[in-house]
Amino acid sequence: MFAQDDGLALVRSLGIYDADGSVLYSAYVATENAKIGGVAVGSTVPLGSRFIEAVDAPAGAVFEGVRDNVAVWSFPEIGEDRMVGPFTFRVKPDGAAPLVAEQSAAVSFQTPEKELISYNGSNRSLVPLEESGSVIFDQRETIDATGKNGPVAVGKTGVILFVREGAVRTQTTITFDRRRVVNAELPADAEDTWWCAQYQISISPQENAPSGAGISFILPTRRALPAGLRVSTFAHVNGNEWRKYASTSPQPEFGFGGFGCASFGFNNIGCSGGSNCLGLNCGFNTGFGFGFGVSNTQRLAGSVTGSQITSTTGITTTAASSIIDGSSNTIIAILIGFRP
Repeated sequence: MFAQDDGLALVRSLGIYDADGSVLYSAYVATENAKIGGVAVGSTVPLGSRFIEAVDAPAGAVFEGVRDNVAVWSFPEIGEDRMVGPFTFRVKPDGAAPLVAEQSAAVSFQTPEKELISYNGSNRSLVPLEESGSVIFDQRETIDATGKNGPVAVGKTGVILFVREGAVRTQTTITFDRRRVVNAELPADAEDTWWCAQYQISISPQENAPSGAGISFILPTRRALPAGLRVSTFAHVNGNEWRKYASTSPQPEFGFGGFGCASFGFNNIGCSGGSNCLGLNCGFNTGFGFGFGVSNTQRLAGSVTGSQITSTTGITTTAASSIIDGSSNTIIAILIGFRP
């Protein structure tokens, strides 16, 4: 049957360029107010690319292969108000056609009733992010398109920055340089850490650096993540020393909302406000800058509830609140014929 607006689940997919030029496409499934069982998740391999490998999937998922250009996983069951994912595969672009940022995806399930729900993606082109970008601001701080103090894009890096009004006294430039994650350069004692991103964040003039309480940002991650995981910040200080700043419970803050340091929006992490960002002052303009990581155990579990996301980000939500459903006849045909 075709999905209704009041279906029991929602699905979404998105793509991210990897450092080697390949692209990772990831699908997520979220339930609303009922448990579903006998689940199959599918995501199309986009035109203009060649399937390379299945990369990530939630614990308990089984990759069933690629069928008629659709990557398919089976999954036993998903509880109510729960998000699972990412179901990720890698493709190699062939250069014949531009890739899209959101690929079509679908989920089918057998209980409590048979249903198939799909998402038809978007026509928005997927482009590689630039490695470096800068923002110039003064005592009015970052100014958005409306001319008000607000979050702004840092060039074409995918980074979003917000600096609170009054955080500096003179014109200041902040530069974000994305670094390739090299485990040998990161803290050796950071057990159970998967590195979301590594950045050098530079301030000029250096003595004008805003305090941690005056800055918030969102950073792209190397791969898609389960939403709402806590993020630890490691500042590179005093030569080769790394200092860890664990995310604390979020408090209502300026800027993007109440999250402290958390995975945010599938392929982003954010840090905002107060004690959560005080470690930033230690790592500006030094060494390897900052490493941002999540628990690898939690990442591989690939399953969170709406209440977990709420408690981590400080923003009231449900697991399904940010996932949009659509339709895709190709994936519908595949999943109707597939029974896990």
